[in-house]
Amino acid sequence: MIKSIVVAIDSTESSARAQDYALALAKRYHAEVTGIAVLDVPWITAPMATPIGGGYYKEHRDATVMAEHRETLDARINAFRKLCESEGVPMRAVESEGVPAQQIDQESDRHDLIIIGRDTNFHGVKGHDIGDTVEQLLKDNPRPVLVVPPTALGPGNGAVIAFDGSNQASRAMQMFHLMGLANSGPIHIVSVDEDGAAAEAKAACGASFFESHGEKVTPHALQASTEIAATILNTVENLDVGMLVMGAFGSHSLMHQLFVGSVTKQLIRACPIPVFVHH
Repeated sequence: MIKSIVVAIDSTESSARAQDYALALAKRYHAEVTGIAVLDVPWITAPMATPIGGGYYKEHRDATVMAEHRETLDARINAFRKLCESEGVPMRAVESEGVPAQQIDQESDRHDLIIIGRDTNFHGVKGHDIGDTVEQLLKDNPRPVLVVPPTALGPGNGAVIAFDGSNQASRAMQMFHLMGLANSGPIHIVSVDEDGAAAEAKAACGASFFESHGEKVTPHALQASTEIAATILNTVENLDVGMLVMGAFGSHSLMHQLFVGSVTKQLIRACPIPVFVHH
């Protein structure tokens, strides 16, 4: 069961939705939320081409930018505190300096779940793609990560489990269940394979896990050799669920490079609902 959540705080719309989502989950599971805002000093102070004698200007510029960013971080943390107080959610607030993914990684050791907006970057850059910090956390962090898009409305009912029979997908499915998230609504197991019989076998296997815990689950066996991401996304939209759960798709050659393969990026980039990822 979820007892503690760490949520990343920056200026993007997806970060705002991630905070809302974190508070909603915290209220549902009586958990504590830690908000973390990071001053990316290495990014601000990165070397850049300067004219002869421009070193002083660069140092002055870096100091000015960091001072401005610290003020901004203070404001975001204060706003987060007020939000938690208004919702009656117990909270902690952390302001740190360094590489964002590393700072979140260190903080996550004491928490059950990381929640982060899909395009969170801590640099004030607006966009709708996957932020570098998000990609690094997906690759390296042992905790499950919930990636929230800017369109998320809050915890919905039910989930789609993208299950391909791999160890990563199996661990993601089990962690989703152990954290108590499976009790939020109907569960759908979606398995995609170019061989229809293989897809049916995988979907049945995934469904049997939840059935062994007395939970209702619906298996979906989908036959496809290409457009795997589109097939899963269409199913997600048709079923009107609140979360997509996934690990790595080990049975597909595109996915052997964990969280670098194009299918995973397509799913996270285009999914209209939060994506729960564990590996």
